[in-house]
Amino acid sequence: MSRGHGERGRGKGSRNRGQGKRSRSSKTSTRMTSERARAIQSHADKTGRNQDFKSRAMSAADTNEKS
Repeated sequence: MSRGHGERGRGKGSRNRGQGKRSRSSKTSTRMTSERARAIQSHADKTGRNQDFKSRAMSAADTNEKS
């Protein structure tokens, strides 16, 4: 039995697949700097959120400044 034309792609999670917000790690993004990483770390400490991201930001800044 074949599906009608209007039923295609209506499975769970199939709608909007690949149409969400794009990652900021695109060609137009800027490199993480130590100044920006410090601001992220400060905000994470003040809010208690994104504790794992602050270490990744610092690591990225260190890597970018070495290259």
